[in-house]
Amino acid sequence: EWLKTRDSWYEGYNNFTPSTNNSLEATNRVIKDEHTFRERHSLSRFFIIANEIVNKWSKSRNQNQIDPILFSTEPTISLKKWTDAYHFAKSSKSVLQISSKTKGFTDYYIPAGEAENITNNEIQKYNRKKWTSFDQFKDLQFGIWKVTLSGNASQWKNGLCNCPSFFKEFICKHVIGMAIRLKFCKPPSSAKDIPLGGKRKRGQPRKATKALLVQ
Repeated sequence: EWLKTRDSWYEGYNNFTPSTNNSLEATNRVIKDEHTFRERHSLSRFFIIANEIVNKWSKSRNQNQIDPILFSTEPTISLKKWTDAYHFAKSSKSVLQISSKTKGFTDYYIPAGEAENITNNEIQKYNRKKWTSFDQFKDLQFGIWKVTLSGNASQWKNGLCNCPSFFKEFICKHVIGMAIRLKFCKPPSSAKDIPLGGKRKRGQPRKATKALLVQ
């Protein structure tokens, strides 16, 4: 049932579209806190307020203004993401590449979890998309990560992946890691501070040395 007749339940069913109303609720709060002040207005008064909101928001998003509010056109990559991607790029995982159906793009198939290698037979099973149970679907879909990148190095941030992290943040360590492997980009030097296999602690890296040590 959840694989055939009701197959639009999962995160990432429709890429690059909102799956929650979080941003809508945030906008609603701004309207209440900064414009209506949580008061119930008459219709005529609300029309005036709505006009003021549109006027103010239009000006604040004008790129010619000082310190404008800009729309994000590409994903933000945190230092943790860079570190995880660098570790992935330097790992011994094998990657099989196949020409994508989209001209100018290449599909890269990566073994998920602790697996180091992937076979053409496994890729064929993945692309066949035939399952007899939900457990089989889960094993096949979460056993292989598929990264699609353009041959244009400058477009690597527009890459795609089928992992859960990508569906939520529109970027993941697999896309960044493959871009590093292909020399499409270079990670910041701070991403290399953590030994391979280690994990970065939460928060910003500490810049000051310990007490009694000369910096």
